[in-house]
Amino acid sequence: MSVITFIRHGQANSSATTEEGYDNLSDLGKTQARWLGEHLRHCKVTYDAVYTGTLNRQIDTEALLDLYDSPDPIQDPRLNEFRYYDLIAAMEKQFDLKPPLEGTGFINHFLNTFTKWKSGELQDIPETWDTYENRVWTMMEDMRHSGQNVLAVTSGGVIGMAAAHALRLDVRSLVKVLLEGMNTGITRFQYLHGEYHLMQFNTLPHLDDADRVDARTYY
Repeated sequence: MSVITFIRHGQANSSATTEEGYDNLSDLGKTQARWLGEHLRHCKVTYDAVYTGTLNRQIDTEALLDLYDSPDPIQDPRLNEFRYYDLIAAMEKQFDLKPPLEGTGFINHFLNTFTKWKSGELQDIPETWDTYENRVWTMMEDMRHSGQNVLAVTSGGVIGMAAAHALRLDVRSLVKVLLEGMNTGITRFQYLHGEYHLMQFNTLPHLDDADRVDARTYY
């Protein structure tokens, strides 16, 4: 039996319009990560193995956690986020579908983008849907073999795909899961009897206090 804990990175640069511009923690994102680290150290949570992607926001979040009595992190690009800005550029170029200007419009835009991505309609993009799906799956398999209690600091798209695999979600349900993911949210899967089981989704114990509710963010 193995438990894999996914932590989404802290808030990044939400005003960015490119992948590179987005890939830095905001001041609030750094604070979120420190608060989560304080919570984990208070609980004396330890891990047999720790992983991050190779993106700045993932690496910096893991460092700010300052984990208690756990090994140094292993960086693996399979934990990197899909390149969202490249996908929306392809959507605009091929289908004249521009990204929304306000929050609720992201639901349909994400769904349209993911549907066309999965069907193979998007051209000139960094990775295929199958590559995205396979790298998350193989990463989970490798992590479960690295210890009984494993941590991965990653991004919302990886966590969403992990949930889709465990729960056999369709694209619409995957998008719903992905869009609900909050910064420094905790999601846990247990590997048991040959399957992954969702134990915990998107929890924020370090932001439960009334004076920290406004520190909950999605980007």
